[in-house]
Amino acid sequence: MKPLFLVTVLLVLTGTARAESIYCYFTEPFLTVTYNSDTNKVRVESPQDGSVELNGSVIYQKGGILKISAEGVTQYLEVDLTKEGSDGMSDFIYPFEGIINGTLYGGCETDSLKRQ
Repeated sequence: MKPLFLVTVLLVLTGTARAESIYCYFTEPFLTVTYNSDTNKVRVESPQDGSVELNGSVIYQKGGILKISAEGVTQYLEVDLTKEGSDGMSDFIYPFEGIINGTLYGGCETDSLKRQ
């Protein structure tokens, strides 16, 4: 079933389907990272620092990884399309795992593939 998710997300992000956003949730620190494929913007929100929206880019890497980066920021978000994720504090199961700089793990969902 995961290959179907991978194909769906890739079709959406490459523009052959309708626009789609990816939403990733993290704890310790609390962060929400959103990538909007329609506007190509990355939005980072935290209770302490507020929010910022920057131009973004997405690169598909081997092994089912989407690497999302924002203009002028050295940190990056990887979305592993082959693994389920967790926000670290709820019982929700997210369709994808999100990883910031290889150290902070969270859960990611899209407009059409929601957490359970």
